[in-house]
Amino acid sequence: MGIKLSSKGQLVIPKKIRRKLDLQPGTEFAVEVRQGQIILRPLLNQIALDNILDEMRQLVGDANLLDGLEAEHRNEIERDRQRESALSTG
Repeated sequence: MGIKLSSKGQLVIPKKIRRKLDLQPGTEFAVEVRQGQIILRPLLNQIALDNILDEMRQLVGDANLLDGLEAEHRNEIERDRQRESALSTG
């Protein structure tokens, strides 16, 4: 598959490739030259990064909530044991 460089130095990435990589208008790229080749690498945009961070925060928050509930349950069990022990010795 070949593409042409415009008079303004622009390239159009074929639609098939844009779809495959889910490239949206405004996507930024890192550009490198390696061994005489141009390498384009899509960068994570800020919106995608924010979405990933939000999901991670939610997972961590859910884990913290679960840890808290487990600790509370263990404390209840210990209090019940202490009450039973006090009643049986009292």
